[in-house]
This record gives sequence, C-alpha cells and structure tokens, in this order.
Amino acid sequence: MFHELKRGRIGMITFQELQDDYVMYGFPEQTIEECRGNLYNFRSDAYVMSNLVFAVLDILNFQDVFGEKDRIALYIQNDLCLIVAVKDDDGSVRGLFDEVVKRYEAEKQGLAEAVPEKFLYHFLNRLIRDDKKFLENMEFHMSTLETRILKERVDPAFINEILTTKKELMYIWNYYEQLIDVGEILRDNENDIFPVENVRRFSLFTERTGRLSENVKQLKEYTVQLQETHDAMLDYNLNNIMKLFTVITTIFLPLTLIAGWYGMNFEYMPELHMRYGYLGVIIISVAVVLFCIVEFKRHKLL
Repeated sequence: MFHELKRGRIGMITFQELQDDYVMYGFPEQTIEECRGNLYNFRSDAYVMSNLVFAVLDILNFQDVFGEKDRIALYIQNDLCLIVAVKDDDGSVRGLFDEVVKRYEAEKQGLAEAVPEKFLYHFLNRLIRDDKKFLENMEFHMSTLETRILKERVDPAFINEILTTKKELMYIWNYYEQLIDVGEILRDNENDIFPVENVRRFSLFTERTGRLSENVKQLKEYTVQLQETHDAMLDYNLNNIMKLFTVITTIFLPLTLIAGWYGMNFEYMPELHMRYGYLGVIIISVAVVLFCIVEFKRHKLL
C-alpha cells in the first residue's frame, strides 16, 4: 500500500512482497538477509549508503514483554519511505501505520501536503506513545512491593517478582536503545536524504526516547534498592530472633548455675537437709528470673 505525498511516496508492504520486488526497488540483497536474521535479540542494524538508509527494528509488546516481538524494516530514499512488516502476526504494526494515514486524512491538507520524514516521525512516535504511562504503572507496582517489605509481609515469591521486574526492565531498556540508535542515524542525515530544516523532528524523537530510557535505568536502580531493602529486612528479622534467643538464654543461665550447684549432692551441703531448702531455691530462681526480665525491659531489650 503506497501513498503519494507532496514529495515522494510512503508505503508499507509485507516481507514476502519485499522478497519479490527488492530488485525492482534497487535494494541490496544483504538487507533481505538482515531482515530475517536473529529474531530473538533486539536489533539495531542500520546502513547508511549514498542513496539509502536501511534499519531493522524489533517492536516490543508491553502487554507481554517476554513474548514474541514484531519486526519492521525501514528503507528510506530520496523519493521513497518504505516500511516493511517483517513480522506482524497480530497486525499491530499495520494498525500503527493506518493510524498515521488516518490522522493525515482527517486534516484539511491531507497526505498531499505531507513529506516522508514527517510521516516517518509520526509513525516512530506512535511506537512510544503510551510507554510513559506503562512505566508509571510499573513504578507504582514497585512502590507497592516496597510497602510490603516495610510492613514485613515478605513471602518467598517476592524475590522472584523483583527479579522478573528487573528482567522486564532490561528488555525495555534494550528496546529503547535500538530506537535511539535509529533516531540518531535519521537525525545525522549523513547522505542528505532529508531537507536540513526537517531533520529536527528526529532529534525530538531521539530525545523523547532517551528520557524514557533514563526512566527505565532509574527503575532498574530501584529494583536493586528493593533487593537490598529485602535483604536488610531479612537480616533485621533474623537479628530479632537471635536477640530473643539470647535473652531467653541469659535468663535461664543463672537457673542453670543454681541447678548445677545444688545438683552436686556433696555429703556436707547443709542446704540439702534444710526443711525449706527446696522452697528457698524456688523462690531464689523466681526472683532471679523477675530481676532479669525487669532489667531487660529497662534497657529495652524486651
């Protein structure tokens, strides 16, 4: 599907159509191999030739960060801006393209007065349109996790949740880095495909994506803080348990001494033959326990 613009054309085709017609467009065969290369890692492959800018972008699905990614390829020439849907099983990339077309069609001047670089800027901008809201929701979720820690309601699944969030942020950060790479290539305009006065649009896109990338880096640091807070709370709880055991041991240590002393059963121990000796030991033991408890409470150890 192609649309005539004020200067040049904008279009979107499938990867199969690209394979059939790349010779007609004059595209290098190497770019075809790049399009169907590694589908697992994020790409930032880009070529700047005398009459062509080529780039491959993997599109992240924020609803399923670890799921399969869409992929597009950009072929940009003086009179052509071609977006290739290399992998678009759910039609989301096609939907973004149609959104931009409808936006221009709704305007009074329409596509007839548009230029390729402006159309491409709006298309790339659609890729990050709702990302700020997503990152805000993720930050709120992490704040909720921190509250759980401070309320000492930490369950075994908590650390797994933190690690999953950290991995998601790593994926998102890589996604933004490839967008920044492509934005910088378009901004630099090394082969002078775009008029100089229109290149600033790609500077805006690169700066906006860079801010999102910085937000992700801050959230990654936040996850590290959450892990450290989690470990600190575990240490704090362990210290409280050890303190309790230490207090109990300290209280019963004098009783152990009394029991050991009067359990020696020497022949000449007058207390063994006293009528109220047993009761006396009980009273002394209770008095020692009460004294220890009072002292611990006075020093706020209990």
